[in-house]
Amino acid sequence: MVRFSKLAFRARRPPSVLPGSPHVANAPIVFMHIPKTSGHALITGLREAIAPRRMIGGHDRVLFGGFCAFDSLAPHIQDLIYLDPSDVPTDCDFVAAHMAFSTLQSRYGAANYLTVLREPLSRILSAWLFGRALSQDQLAEWGEWADYLRHAMRSLEHFLSCPAIACGTDNVSVRMLLWPHRLIPDDDFIDTCNDEVLVDEAITRLSEFGFLDVIENPDMLANLQCWLGRPVQYARINETACTPLSLKRPLHNELTPETTDLLETRSRLDQRLWTLLARHRIRGACVEKLQRRVILRNTARHSWLMMA
Repeated sequence: MVRFSKLAFRARRPPSVLPGSPHVANAPIVFMHIPKTSGHALITGLREAIAPRRMIGGHDRVLFGGFCAFDSLAPHIQDLIYLDPSDVPTDCDFVAAHMAFSTLQSRYGAANYLTVLREPLSRILSAWLFGRALSQDQLAEWGEWADYLRHAMRSLEHFLSCPAIACGTDNVSVRMLLWPHRLIPDDDFIDTCNDEVLVDEAITRLSEFGFLDVIENPDMLANLQCWLGRPVQYARINETACTPLSLKRPLHNELTPETTDLLETRSRLDQRLWTLLARHRIRGACVEKLQRRVILRNTARHSWLMMA
């Protein structure tokens, strides 16, 4: 069973630090898509709602760490990766990408920025299961990066302990908000001695977004529609596939005390951001109880994916 640390629920700042800002009708909409946060469903809904003239997605370097062998990737995937921020087109009215805030802001300045956060323990488990469900054909398209993706096919403890993929497991929300940062290594985990500095800077960065919410908020869609000023369809899509038979195993065997400690460590900074934002957006809710319910529900679902 997942253990719940009281430290995981602690937030240092009051909710008033995240006011958001009104949607500006003639400015581009820029969505910083943190992986495994229901982003594809939101992107689909936003695209249908605003009918953009030109849209781009893709990646920058933030989730690749120190990886450099991009020429080994399939050409159609290389086309979606912008190794230098200056390569990102500037004539789009909708951007929805796995890119760091610094990349997006360098190309779109005073745009309508939005992002959503997900309960971090659930997000990490979902990322691990997503990687385990990748087919050999899908992996082949990623060239040498596939060797990094295959770490998800090993134990959860290994997945959380491997420095080479820290860029995708270690407090990913904070990394995307602050990258590049002298205190955030590409191929190693964030030192706990830098936590307070990074959390403060990440909170300041979040305050630059026009729209923020947590996907666990029952009113998230209503909040988004109010901010955007038009209806948005939101249907869950891109759900994680079942784990291949050869990789199935009881999830409770993976959630050892050592692994749950790693889960908390790899999500400790993102946890503080999620807690702060949840308290800001879900008025009157007990965020601690909400998180416990979310973790239990998602753990049950993930257990089914590992066994079904």
